[in-house]
Amino acid sequence: MNKITEDHREKRYFPRVQYRAYATLVTTKKRYPVHIVDLSFNGALAALIEAHDLTAGEEVMLNIDLEGGDGIKMMGKLAHQEHHYLGVECRAISIDNQSKLRDLLNKYKSTSADDIRTRMQ
Repeated sequence: MNKITEDHREKRYFPRVQYRAYATLVTTKKRYPVHIVDLSFNGALAALIEAHDLTAGEEVMLNIDLEGGDGIKMMGKLAHQEHHYLGVECRAISIDNQSKLRDLLNKYKSTSADDIRTRMQ
């Protein structure tokens, strides 16, 4: 494998799932309304439209809204930011939250695979 391919290959242990939801990103200073773009078992890509002073490495809590009023809480840090997209590296904070996240990812993983198969036909 050549160097360029190795450098540009995704190095993810947990696959991302396209998932759209409202969420709240909480820091020690402020709460930000965000939109989830994609999600994995150890992180999320979120869009934040408003101006902010967040920096990579900052500790955050991500509260993802679910249908039915229940949510998933994840703790972690801001891994990167580009334009209005924030990469959040985080983990569900309890067994209950991990279970809800796993169920959600399994549900949307099969939906994403079905969408890809449909587009390829």
